[in-house]
Formats: sequence, structure tokens, C-alpha cells
Amino acid sequence: MAGVRRAGKGLSSCLYHDFVEEHRAFKEPLEPTSSSRHGASITATTPSGARVGLQTSVISPFFNKAVKRGVASTLEFESQLNPMLTSSLRISSQRHLELQAHLQASDKLRFTLEARESATEKTPASFARIGCDYKDESLFAGMKIDAVNGPTLQATCGVHIGSAAIGVLGAYDVGLDHSDRLGRFTELRMAATYAHDDVSALLQVNDKGKKVKVSVAQEISEDLMVGSEFLYDVRKDHKVLRLRSKYAMNESETVSSSLGSDGIIIGAYEWRTSAHLKTRVSAQMDVRNFDSDSHHLGVSIEIS
Repeated sequence: MAGVRRAGKGLSSCLYHDFVEEHRAFKEPLEPTSSSRHGASITATTPSGARVGLQTSVISPFFNKAVKRGVASTLEFESQLNPMLTSSLRISSQRHLELQAHLQASDKLRFTLEARESATEKTPASFARIGCDYKDESLFAGMKIDAVNGPTLQATCGVHIGSAAIGVLGAYDVGLDHSDRLGRFTELRMAATYAHDDVSALLQVNDKGKKVKVSVAQEISEDLMVGSEFLYDVRKDHKVLRLRSKYAMNESETVSSSLGSDGIIIGAYEWRTSAHLKTRVSAQMDVRNFDSDSHHLGVSIEIS
């Protein structure tokens, strides 16, 4: 199995999302939040290689934000039956049941099956998707069919050309299960990247062109990386520029920072005391409301 994942994450089954994560310079998110999440995650690996994970979290809003207070738990079981077949089963306290199965037919070809049964009308809704993916060093392509909703056809493709790469993702609802409307696009995304020496750039266009994000990063040295991110929400006419930095003090300690044009400053300190223990402390401050109770502190401890 590929790496250790937290409970509730499931198998990665979208080549476009993998493409974006692969070209993201700052892997750890450092963005403002309007709610606090208190949680615990436990993952165990059996002698046969199967993984069992349990994740519980409590979400609380800051001040009078719209986020509702709630408790959520997820139980996950993942097993690699053989080198070709991997399956995952997740059960959520929010009354969601999800099953995933990946069949690796070859090094470049993969078949996927995803199904979710939701007992509530809240998102994520129920679906049943079957798909096929192809990926090599220079390009990737994939297609999925959701037989429950629409049906909906989802397609993605991408290509690497020298130092540049581009990927697109689209989903089209045929509309056969809706007699009152014709087919429509439900999702359109595009990402383009460019890397040269120690500089990299990533452009993302989401929500059918209504959200744009541009990220530029430069690796000053092996220990220091700086960058900037510009976000533009066309629908809300909201623009934010953030300056990012990450510095490795030594092999076990790392500090990160984010300064936004919206007045929000975020800092994080990560300390790996051993190969099995990692501690992360983060703080968020809104300088626009410096005198109010607008400062937040978070601590996470990871034992593996």
C-alpha cells in the first residue's frame, strides 16, 4: 500500500486531483479557518497488511460563524487482497456508507469502482461510479460513469510538455433522470503548471471559471522556500493575496508562515522528536480585529 493515510481519507481515485497535489509547492495547507476541529485518529495495520482506522472529530465555530457545532466519526477498513486489487470500506456516523475498489490491470492502466449510500439528503449524496484510468510519464486520462445521478459522465486528461503541464476535469449530467431539464455541465476544472530550476508556478481555475488561484514558489535554498498565492472568487468579487514561507531549522524542526492581504497571519511550528512522533503547533491572528478575541491556537500530535 502506498504510504500511511489518516482514517476517513479513502483511496485516491481521481488523476486530476493527484496531478494538482503533485505540483503543489507547499504540501501542508496554511489557510484561515472560521471553526475549530478537535479530533483523534487511530490507524492500525494487521499482519496481513490490512488497515483499520477510526477518526472522531468535534467541530466548533469561532464567534457567531454559520458553521454548526457537531461530532463526526468514521470507521475505515482497507485491504490489498493481491498486488492488483485494493479495496476500502468506510462507515460514517453521519449515515454514509462508502465502498471503493481499484484493479491495477498494469503499470499504466487501472479500473475503479466507487459507491456511496447516503441516508440523508445532505452532501455528499449517494452515487455509484465505475471508471478507467491511464497514466504514464507524459500524459494521463480517465473516465467515470455515475449511474445513479444523471447518469453523469466525468472525464479528465492531462499532458506534460517539457517544463510545463496542463490538466482538465469535466463532468456532464446527461439529465435522463430529470424530465424538467436538459443535460448540463456540473463540474469544470483546469490546472496548468510550469517549473524551471528553483521556481514553480501553478494556475487553478475551478467552479466553471468562477474561482481562480495562482501560486508561485521559489526554493531559495534547501532549507528555505518562499512563495505567494492569489485567490479570486468571481461570484463574491473577493480577492486575497497571501505570502507564504517555509524554513527547515534542522532535520527535525520546521516553521511556516502565511500573511494575507485580508489581515490574517498564520504561523506553524512542526517538531519531529523521533521517527514515530510529530508535533505541530499553529496559530492564527486577525490584525484587523487585534483587540478582539480573534486569535486561535491549535496543536496536533501524530504517533506512527
